[in-house]
This record gives sequence, C-alpha cells and structure tokens, in this order.
Amino acid sequence: MSLSAGQLAAISATERTCSTVSLIATSIIILSFLSSRSFRKPINRLVFYASFGNIMANVATLISQSGIAAGTNSNLCQIQAFLIQWFMPADALWTFAMAFNVYLTFFRKYSSEQLRRLEWKYVTLCYGLPFIPAFIYFFVRSQSRGKVYGSAILWCWVAPDWDFLRIAVFYGPVWFVIFMTLAIYTRIGNLVWRRRRQLKEVGALDATIDVSIPHDPPFSKVTEIRITREEAVPYQLDSPGLSIEESPNFISAHRPYSVNVQAGITPPSQVQLEPMRCDDIPEEYAEQESDQYWSNSRTASEVNAATWAYTKYAMLFFVALLVTWVPSTINRVYALAHPDNLNFGLNYASSFVLPLQGFWNSLIYLSISWRSVKTAYKNFRKRPFGRAHAGAGHRRPSSGHESTRRLTA
Repeated sequence: MSLSAGQLAAISATERTCSTVSLIATSIIILSFLSSRSFRKPINRLVFYASFGNIMANVATLISQSGIAAGTNSNLCQIQAFLIQWFMPADALWTFAMAFNVYLTFFRKYSSEQLRRLEWKYVTLCYGLPFIPAFIYFFVRSQSRGKVYGSAILWCWVAPDWDFLRIAVFYGPVWFVIFMTLAIYTRIGNLVWRRRRQLKEVGALDATIDVSIPHDPPFSKVTEIRITREEAVPYQLDSPGLSIEESPNFISAHRPYSVNVQAGITPPSQVQLEPMRCDDIPEEYAEQESDQYWSNSRTASEVNAATWAYTKYAMLFFVALLVTWVPSTINRVYALAHPDNLNFGLNYASSFVLPLQGFWNSLIYLSISWRSVKTAYKNFRKRPFGRAHAGAGHRRPSSGHESTRRLTA
C-alpha cells in the first residue's frame, strides 16, 4: 500500500519546516562561535565543526520530494541523495568524537590544548568516512537494479532495489557508533559509581570525587603523614662537671617535631580520616600549608566541575542522537519486514526527526554557552544602535589556575 497524495504533502511540509528551523538554529551556532571567543569551549568547537554537516544535510532535506518529482536520474535527485548519504551519518560520528574527548579527559588526563590538536583528525574521520560510499554510489549500477541513488519515498536516497545498502552502509555503521559511544559513557559511569562507593565506605561522600585518574586500582593509594611533638630531653653529658657549652661531646637534643611517612595500598575499610590539629604544625609552615591546601582543593574542584560539565553536555548530544535515529531505524526495520506496506506514521516520524539534527545540537550548544549568550546580549544592548564591540562577552581567564583550563579554555 502506497501513501496518498495528502500524506506525501504532509510529509513534505514537515520536512521543509523542520529543515528551516534547523538551518536557522545552526546559523546561530556558527555566527556566535565566530563572533566571540567566549563561545569557543572545547565541546563547542566540535559542535561548530558538526554544524557544517548539519547545514548540508538540511539543504538536502529542504529539497524534500522535489528531487523525486524532477526524476530519479536528474542532477537534483542525485545530488540530494549524495548529500543525505554523506552528511547524515556524520552527526553520529561527531557525537562519538565528543564522547571520545570525555574518555581522553577522564582516563588520559588530556588538556584543552591536547584535545584541540585532535580536531583535524576528527574532521577527517567524521566527514571523510561517509564520503567514500556516498561518492562511490555515483558509479554503481546494474541491469536489474539500475542506479543506487533513486526514490526513497521521503526524498531521493538509496533506491528500494538497493535496500540492503541502507542497512549495511548507513544504519549499521550509525548504530555501531552509537553503541561505541554508549560503551564509553557506561565505563565512565561505572568508574564514578565505584569512586562514590569507596568514599561512602570511609564516610567521606561529601569530598571531591577525583575521576580523572588514568589508572583505576581497586583501592586508592593513601599516604599517611603524622606530625608529633615531644618535649626536648637533654642527652647525658660525658663530663658531669662541665656545662652544656663546655662539653666537647655536646649533641643538640632539641627535636621540635618528628615526621613518619607511610605509603601503600590501604583498603577503604582501614582508612582513617583524622583531622590534623593546627598545633601539630610548626608555626612557620602553618599559614603556608593552609593556603596551599585550600588552593589545591579549589583548583581540583574547578577541574572536576569542568570535567563533569563537559561530560553532561556530551551525554545530552548522545540523547539527541538517539531521538534522531531510533524512529527512523524502526521505520527502516518495518520497511524491511513489510516491503509492500508503507506505514504513514513511521515515515512521518522519520521526516520529523531526521531534519532536526541541527536544531537539537543548537539547543544544547546554547545551554552550554548560556552565560556567554547573556553577556553578549547585555553588551549588545549597551552599545549605541546595538553595535557590540569585537570580542563582547569574553573574559580573560585568571592566571592563578592554569589547570582549570583543561576543559574550559
């Protein structure tokens, strides 16, 4: 059973509406990223690169069924199919790149600069791999099946006679990437859960959870430092009749404190968290140690906060990926099981979610950069005639905590 003319018109209108919304949203990503450095966080940089693929995919979906109407052998149909085959899977690859950055940050302690050096490799991978089959399809044809690119109901894409290529070269690789992305987040979640369990066992659940450790032993390494004070007791002098200053064998017996350092693998059940008293530390070191402790604690908290922020937003992109691909995959499986029975609801759902890739990405991008958006808007309103000065909203990072720029620079 084929779709009626009214159903096809509804699908076409939905495709073009969603494509237009995504094009506008993606343009906001590109313009804001280019206009101010405050938007150029590591995760935003990947979204920026992915936006160009979203734009090209939306150009294809905006054509909608006009390519089919022009004829499956027309240049419009062939180019539309080529753009869909090339750029739609690229979005899944960019989501995997974000997850891989999270992996490198958690387990390899990559800095912002190190992540930036990988970007050209991501661009090559995310746009290079899908390009290979998309380009080869131009030259593949057979007597019985004809060209690979042809009518696909929603738009021009892989023709029904080549339906196995849709699974083997399109949906199959996309879901492989989705499962790889899920595996990364599962491993990170397992690590965090075990860290929290260890802290709970020692009664320190409120402490900062350091999840950026490259190696993960079953128990944390604990270095115990104890500083004790004892009274100075003079040693016995060789000549009782001599004073201390006159004794040739005088040895200073003044020992203001002693330090005993023990390091090793300690099970959480044996870890004792004892607060150090201020009078246990020599006065000349007390203030310095206190300042260093709070400085290190604050820096570690900022690094962990930045890491967690990156992880949460990367996982949001993964959720958006599922929203995009689950309905369309169900539609494809249904079409394989019932090739002669087209389901309007599933086809309509596919025409709705697939063009919205750029829109979902822009929503998450704006939530990541919401502070920068508000700052840029305030600066825009303060300028006469709404002309914001170059670099509005950019704040130069403080020089005191270079390590916090691992993810936020």
